[in-house]
Amino acid sequence: MRKINMIVTAALLLLASNSNAGAQTDTPKRVFLVNTGDGTVSLVDIPNMKEIERHKVGPRPYGIAVSQDGKKVAVGVEDEECVKFFSLPEFKLLGKTPIGKMFNDHIVLTGDGKHIVVANFYSDDVVGINMETMKEEWRIKDLSAPHVVRYGPLGKHMFVTCKKASGVAIIDPLERKLVKFFPLTVNPRSLTFSADESKVYCGSHWVNGFFEADLQTGKVSRLIELSPPKNNTQPQEVTYHGVQAIHDNIVLAANEGRSFVDAVDMRTGKLLDRLMDASKPCCIEPIPGTNRVMLSNIGDGSLQFVEVSKEGNLKTLGRATVGKGPKRVSFLPN
Repeated sequence: MRKINMIVTAALLLLASNSNAGAQTDTPKRVFLVNTGDGTVSLVDIPNMKEIERHKVGPRPYGIAVSQDGKKVAVGVEDEECVKFFSLPEFKLLGKTPIGKMFNDHIVLTGDGKHIVVANFYSDDVVGINMETMKEEWRIKDLSAPHVVRYGPLGKHMFVTCKKASGVAIIDPLERKLVKFFPLTVNPRSLTFSADESKVYCGSHWVNGFFEADLQTGKVSRLIELSPPKNNTQPQEVTYHGVQAIHDNIVLAANEGRSFVDAVDMRTGKLLDRLMDASKPCCIEPIPGTNRVMLSNIGDGSLQFVEVSKEGNLKTLGRATVGKGPKRVSFLPN
């Protein structure tokens, strides 16, 4: 019996070891970053926080998405009014899909990996492009200057910020239809969610804080106001830009104008920590499977690797020098 127990214990330990190894393998090791200011895309090694490649893609790139198999990357090249597709790892041009006039159009890969979705500001459409054929296949229309598009944490619906008729639209990318539109009294500049998708959080201009909106009522429920440092209190048009929920109860908010990142308890609105070594931060992207995020710094052209504890404490783990005006990122599968 003792021998059997030892065998079972050893098997369990091996299974646990393999499970942990799998979890570590699934954590991305490389990330693409769009440098809007100089028309390039950087490839960054995450463990070493070092740029290992930089590729010219065309003037004013913005949105980006990597295919699920890691063999293709789509980049919105806005001054050429198209999405370009490049092979990986060679980064050779495969084709391009015309979009029309573009303005900071976000791009996201659908959950099944078959399409990219482009929120096209000027056409009022969300555009679905087949990732394999690189051809437009469908449009969801009448969304009023869509800007940010991203999945909610439940993974079924995409949420889209709308900039003319201010609000948040919910779309179903599989059914290819608008589910609901929630008008808001503020113009959302960014977007993140509570874990159950009942509330969204967004930045706006001229405000020292960010907003919470209740999607059950379709109303802005509160302003989470955050006092600026005493030596930096002058009015700013550009204040909080990117927001990102993490640990189910914390929202990170990047203050682009004042160059810091706040960690806030979304339940109480209490400021938990403030990261002061950012440089005009704009976009925050969580690293899948971790409690860490990537922070794009417009000010010094860097990608910052930040750890977020469950208590909301922020710690910089590394920083990679990249191109000019870094914005959106997309992780490569291992």
